Amino acid sequence: MLMNISLQRLVLFLMLIASNIASAVEVTGTGSTIPEPLIKVWSDFYSLRYPASTIKYSGSSPADGIKRLVNKEVDFSIIDMPLSRDDLKKNGLKQFPFVMGAVTPIVNLPNVYPGQLRLDGNTLGEIFLGHINKWNDPAIVALNSNMHLPDEKIIIIHRVSPPGIRTIIGDFIAKTHPQWKAIKGEGDMAGVWPETAIEVKNPQENLAMIKKTQFSIGYGPIQLALKNELSYVKLKNKAGNFVSPSDESIGAAAANAVWDEKNGFDVVLTDQPGANSWPMSNASFFLVRKASPENERSRDVLKYFRYNLRFGSVVAIQNNITPLPDAVVPAISATLKNKDEN
Repeated sequence: MLMNISLQRLVLFLMLIASNIASAVEVTGTGSTIPEPLIKVWSDFYSLRYPASTIKYSGSSPADGIKRLVNKEVDFSIIDMPLSRDDLKKNGLKQFPFVMGAVTPIVNLPNVYPGQLRLDGNTLGEIFLGHINKWNDPAIVALNSNMHLPDEKIIIIHRVSPPGIRTIIGDFIAKTHPQWKAIKGEGDMAGVWPETAIEVKNPQENLAMIKKTQFSIGYGPIQLALKNELSYVKLKNKAGNFVSPSDESIGAAAANAVWDEKNGFDVVLTDQPGANSWPMSNASFFLVRKASPENERSRDVLKYFRYNLRFGSVVAIQNNITPLPDAVVPAISATLKNKDEN
C-alpha cells in the first residue's frame, strides 16, 4: 500500500515537472540598440517573477528588427520611430510605445563642455550636407558669440542608414531645413555625405569614433553620450529657446501628444511645441505580429511589456531612459491587456 502511494506521488511529481517544462516560454526580439540595456534588466526581473518565461533581446537596428519580425524570425522588435498605420496594416503588425528618449548631436571640440555649443536645425542640416565645413563658420559663430571656435574642418561621423528609413535626427532636420527633404528625403539620413565624413556601423563604433576624432560631430542617444562623457549640443526648439536633452525637456515634448490606438500610436515627438521641449525627442515602440501561430509567445510579449509599464519605471530612470508620462500608461496598459486576452 505504501509503495503504491509512493509510486503515485512519484508519478504526480514527474507530471508536474513535465508540465513546467512544457509551459516554459522563450521569447526573442531584436531591433533598436537604444533601449537594449533596459530591455535586458527588465527581462531579468520579469523572469524572477515568472520563472517559466525567458525574454531574450539582441540589438541590431530598427530596420533589421522589422524585417526579422515580418519574416517570423523573432517574436517582437523595437523601433525608435513609429510605423505609419498603412505600414502596420501592410505588414500585419501592431506597435505600442513603452519608453521615451532623446537623440542629440555630439561634438568633440577642445575645451567645450556638454551643453555649451548651440545649434539650430538649419545649421545642423548645413553641416551634414557639407555646406558648412569649418567650426568658425559665420552661421555657427552667430549662435555662439561667447565662444572662441577653432578654424578647423568639421569631421562628420554618421551611421549607416538604409534609404527610406525615417530617423529621429533626419525627421527633425527635415522639419527645420528647407532643402533637406529634396536632397535626403523625409526623415532620411541616407544618401551622399561630404568626402571627409566617416561612416560607422553601430552606436558603439559611432561613439568611439567621435571620442577619438577631434573636431568631429555626430549624433546618438543622450544616455550613451553621458555614459561616454561626450559633449552634447544645446538645440534651438520650435519656441526659439535653446534647450538641453533631459527628462523634463523630453516630457515637455510629449505633453501635447495624442496617444491613440486608432492611428497605430503613430506619435512623432520631433520639433514639438513648448518652451522647454527637446526637439529630437522620441518614443521607443515595440512591434508584434497581429496574429501568429505562436500565440503563447505573442501573449507573453504583451504580458511582459504590460508588467514593465506598471513596475519598470524606476529601472528605466536608473538607466537614463525616460518612462512614458503617468497619464499615458493606463491607456497603453489597458490596450495591451485587451490584446492579451484576445
